[in-house]
Amino acid sequence: MVLPAPAAKLATRFHTKSAPKPLTKVALRRQELRDNLWPGEAVNLWHRSTEDGYSTIPRTLPLVMTLIDELKDKGRDISRVYFDLWCRQMDDCFVEVTDEESFAYSSGFTTTGRNVRSWRERIEMLEELGFIGVQPNGTRKYGYILLHHPHRVVLELKAQDKIGGPWWGAFSKRASEIGAELPNL
Repeated sequence: MVLPAPAAKLATRFHTKSAPKPLTKVALRRQELRDNLWPGEAVNLWHRSTEDGYSTIPRTLPLVMTLIDELKDKGRDISRVYFDLWCRQMDDCFVEVTDEESFAYSSGFTTTGRNVRSWRERIEMLEELGFIGVQPNGTRKYGYILLHHPHRVVLELKAQDKIGGPWWGAFSKRASEIGAELPNL
């Protein structure tokens, strides 16, 4: 089958691997400044495009983590569980829970005996807030976790009057700085 010219061009675009995008002027300036401040260190830095084991996360994640801890019991370290989930997803917002004990340990719950219970409690809190969805895998209640769009969840929480002015101001400012468009509900 021969595709019409525009369709063939489109098909080619999706089936060929393109060269990396050239750096923007801002990125080049930042790289030059970094290299002037730390000469020769570029080879010692980690970069997601040349290394394995990376995950893409929202730049607003630190503020979202602050909100999570403000909305739930302080000192319960719920945001660390959320961060660990983001580090485990593979740019598809989907996490398969293969070993609850290792998830708990990675989230900072190191006391044997209650670490998994503490992790499960935090997972339930994150689900309650709407940041994640949980599905079973066979008899395991926490088999799969879906990370919902954090900005959408934030907007839903704001609509429910659960977000205070200072946090919302900081979040709105950061979203604007990074060019993030907040999704419509």
